[in-house]
Amino acid sequence: MRKFMIVVAIVLVLLALIILSLPFLLDLNRYRDQYLPILEQALDRHIEVEDVRLTLFPTLGVQLREVAIADDPAFTSKPFLMVPSVQVVVEWRPLLQRRIEVQRILVERPIVQVIRSIKGDLNISTMGKIPTSGQVASKSADPKDSVSPLLGVLAVKQFSVIGGTLQFEDRMPLHPKRYQIENMTLNTESVGIGKTAQVRIHGMVMPYQIPFDVKGRFGPVQENLDISELAIDGLVGKVAVTAKGKMVDGQLTADVQIPKASTEDIPIELGLNKPVRLSQLQAHVVASIFSKGPRVLSHEVLVDPLRMNLHVGQSIIHVTGKGSPSRFSLVGDSPTFLSQDFPVFLPVQRPFALEQLEFAAEIQGETLEVQSFKAKAFDGTLSAKGVLGIVNLPLTFSTQGAFSNFSTEKLMKTMRPSSLSMTGVGELKWKVSGIVPSLARPEFDGPLHLTIRDGAIVGFDLVKAVEDGLKMPGLLGKITGVTTFSLIDAKTELEKDGLSIRELQANVSNFLLRSAGKVGLDQTVNLQGTLNVPSAIAEKIIQRFPMAKVVRQEGQYVLPFIVQGTVQNAKFRLDTKLLGKQVQKKIEKRLEKVLQGDDQELQKLLDEGKDLLKQFFRK
Repeated sequence: MRKFMIVVAIVLVLLALIILSLPFLLDLNRYRDQYLPILEQALDRHIEVEDVRLTLFPTLGVQLREVAIADDPAFTSKPFLMVPSVQVVVEWRPLLQRRIEVQRILVERPIVQVIRSIKGDLNISTMGKIPTSGQVASKSADPKDSVSPLLGVLAVKQFSVIGGTLQFEDRMPLHPKRYQIENMTLNTESVGIGKTAQVRIHGMVMPYQIPFDVKGRFGPVQENLDISELAIDGLVGKVAVTAKGKMVDGQLTADVQIPKASTEDIPIELGLNKPVRLSQLQAHVVASIFSKGPRVLSHEVLVDPLRMNLHVGQSIIHVTGKGSPSRFSLVGDSPTFLSQDFPVFLPVQRPFALEQLEFAAEIQGETLEVQSFKAKAFDGTLSAKGVLGIVNLPLTFSTQGAFSNFSTEKLMKTMRPSSLSMTGVGELKWKVSGIVPSLARPEFDGPLHLTIRDGAIVGFDLVKAVEDGLKMPGLLGKITGVTTFSLIDAKTELEKDGLSIRELQANVSNFLLRSAGKVGLDQTVNLQGTLNVPSAIAEKIIQRFPMAKVVRQEGQYVLPFIVQGTVQNAKFRLDTKLLGKQVQKKIEKRLEKVLQGDDQELQKLLDEGKDLLKQFFRK
């Protein structure tokens, strides 16, 4: 009996030694050389595995070191996937029945590189010989077959990725970008045919430092990869996201909800004075996961419909939309939008409201095109369209439109305070472009055309201004303190340093006023022009100032004027210095003719009277 026990002990020791030496005696690298070509053919990518080794403790399995999967050389020469270590753990007991059951796969510190070309193709779209956009897929090939190896990998009790990095490089024109998910951890459980799987993934989106943590379940998974129920719940930064749906015939259908979010949660400077918040976002999403035709990313995802509310201060805009990531249409409306709620700077002193606001817009690439914008304000109708860059700072924009039948009086009260007020019905047309720097005043450039009809300027009396300029009080009659007009027509140009007035014409009382000049960003006013005086008033001026007769131009009496000061306190005055120069110049010309022997000119001077000559020689 004692000898038997000794033999048993020796056998057990030998078995233990054999088992412990199996990792060294059994060379699994020969299996690597046998099966790698099969995997390479399936993926259409070159694969390298530095070492394959059997492990016994603490678990039975296989360890792969330094795994690399090459990328499509049309995209890059760098590997698509690099993994320092992959551990595959198998069950002991099924081995006794000649079955292999994988308990867990652990992938440590993988680096995956996803690239989108300038044509919009993804490097993963060519994996497994799936055609890129512009190519025709084989009719005999089933796109679902290309993901069956992936399902085989995930169809284990546990699949884990720790310390992963997912790099995304967008090479699309205009503004190429690079994003990266760092410290990515992925865990799946119970992935398999007929099972409902659990999945959780979290990490950090760089360079924006946005953490995310998403968990979900999907299943039961069918042999044709149909999933009857899919549910996702997670956080992206501070934004909660939920989604419920299904996947049938390679098409994912899901309803996504975001209860609330804010631009304050985005670690990107948007140049907004106030945060824009959204609530009750609901979107119905359809995505072709297994496309049977050419793969075009922009056509693989469709959102229809999208509904949400945008909150800016106390104002709310109801928005609906539909489209794909490359081209998305939006329609919005708001019964009332208050000026104090605008997220960008407005050069106004008093609040106002936009009523019956409606807009239609389209997001395409990096631009927002406002196809139609309508609203009521200051008793008038506002209509406009434009294009806004929405990605890089400073934001660029261009817009054109019209503001018709508005109350000039109400608009002026909203703008900067002034000693003057104006009544009348106005119309403004514009075609303006500019930039919106971060936390700075926007810069504008482009033409504006303003007309105001049938109004009055309260606080300015043109009759009194003419009398004061000529130093002839009481010359023209009653002073009312108001200047009425039938038309003011101003053609102007927005510039970086202010407003350039190219041509301003006004039919004011009985006068015709023309001028041009500048209104600076510092609110300074500098205008020069002429005032055509009617015959009746001209005769009164000539009776008091006979020399003024010589400044008549083709039967019209014209007075030069200057407007200076600030927008709040502009001063109108006649340019008597220029007027005097004009009079002197004309008298000199007439005297020159007389001295040259022009008897007719001499007789005219004599007829106009000796007072005219006396006033001239006193100057």
